[in-house]
Amino acid sequence: MEKIEIKEYKKLENYRYERKFRPESLSVRQIENIVLGSAAFFRKIYHPRYVNNIYLDSPELDCLYDNLIGKSDRKKYRIRWYGNIKGLVSSAIFEVKIKTAYRGTKLSFFLPDFEITENFTTAECFKILKNANIPLEILDDIAGMEMKLLNSYKRTYFRDVTGNYRLTIDDDIKYFNLKDNFNLFKKCVSDRENVVEIKYDEEYNEYAPNIINTLPFRMTRNSKYIEGMVKFYEVSL
Repeated sequence: MEKIEIKEYKKLENYRYERKFRPESLSVRQIENIVLGSAAFFRKIYHPRYVNNIYLDSPELDCLYDNLIGKSDRKKYRIRWYGNIKGLVSSAIFEVKIKTAYRGTKLSFFLPDFEITENFTTAECFKILKNANIPLEILDDIAGMEMKLLNSYKRTYFRDVTGNYRLTIDDDIKYFNLKDNFNLFKKCVSDRENVVEIKYDEEYNEYAPNIINTLPFRMTRNSKYIEGMVKFYEVSL
């Protein structure tokens, strides 16, 4: 597995906006051509890479329902790494995503190396978290939570000519329902649509419409956690 260097991961130090789009019936190549041809002069940065996330939630799915009902202040907990889904995982990050109204930020903590196998359980997951430099109050917040979902997707990165707006395209999106004691990571549900996101610090929000309007995509609410969970759980409001 190709080792992903930590230097490519930037910790957030302030609040930012994340604007999301689902361009229906467009291929990745078509979306890329539109982005590269926009008046915002987006250009590729980094190499495309696979992003993997394990989401934690309470047995009652509190994080899921907080998102579904649109709770203004909410949190989401996940482990993120890059590269292969299974095998040795290096440079993984535990993230607490914090949403306040339309703005968001996140707390990030690097994890020791670990291995993803069919025997990767919630108990094993929490052993890794407890061996990391994560504050006790956060460990208290997630006590009693369980692994609920794993998703994986290929992410391609762009930045506009000003350098203030980052755009990503996510494709080949897959969802895996996680069990507590045995996960082969073979049965998955694929998402046929792609996701585009534009991210920027709150200080650039006033000018953001000028960037967003260079693209013919309709903005929408989108959470890969919700998209994946509704494929495996009966969710009701």
